[in-house]
Amino acid sequence: FSLLGAYVDVEVRTPMGRVDLVIRTATTLYVVELKLNQSATAAMQQIDLKNYPERFVLCGLPVVKVGINFDMERHTLKDWVITN
Repeated sequence: FSLLGAYVDVEVRTPMGRVDLVIRTATTLYVVELKLNQSATAAMQQIDLKNYPERFVLCGLPVVKVGINFDMERHTLKDWVITN
C-alpha cells in the first residue's frame, strides 16, 4: 500500500474498540474489519456496532467501510462487503 501512495495503520484505537486496519489514500479513508471463518456481514456489523468511522470524521475524507472474511480451510478470501 505504501508503494501505491497509501498510509496504512493497524489496530487503531477508537472509543469503542480497535479497528483492524485503516487505509488512507489522497481521496478516501478505508476502515477495514477482518474476520476468520465467520462472515463479512459480521465484520460490517462490528464496524457499525462500535461506530468505528466516528473516530475519523474530522479527517475530511469520505470513509468507506470494508468487512472481509477469510476462509482458513481454503486459505483465501471467502467474502467481503464494502459500503460508504
